[in-house]
Amino acid sequence: MSDQAGARTGAEGTPVAVDVSRDRPARMAWVAFLGGPVTWIAHFMLVYLVVEAGCSGDGRGLEALDPPVPATVTLAATAVAALVCLAVAGWSYRRWRAAIEGGAADDATDLSGPLPDRDRGGTMDFAGILLALFSFVAVLFVGLPAFVFEC
Repeated sequence: MSDQAGARTGAEGTPVAVDVSRDRPARMAWVAFLGGPVTWIAHFMLVYLVVEAGCSGDGRGLEALDPPVPATVTLAATAVAALVCLAVAGWSYRRWRAAIEGGAADDATDLSGPLPDRDRGGTMDFAGILLALFSFVAVLFVGLPAFVFEC
């Protein structure tokens, strides 16, 4: 056992702790992977809080959120979040295509630089595509009640 607690990273492990704070390609892979779900969660929380405060809140200062503000905020937030999810899916797709073709992605469309050696097949990027598309559908489902129901 190493004298540094937690210095081994697997069964074989590395002899010292691995610093990934400067590993930009690895961070970009995580951004591509989690971009869709984080957008969905932020959209859900914004819509939930505005609709809850606007439709059932009678406290002081909540008059600014009276209808039609909840529906307007929901529709605007849904449009923005849906576009962000599609943009993340497109970005992840370009990263994935670059990974499977073995080349670097176009610098004008891919801001992440070269892909890390440990993800040459673009597994996280492919999963990012699927998660972003799933998040796109989820965002639409969260925004759908604004078209149907009133407070």
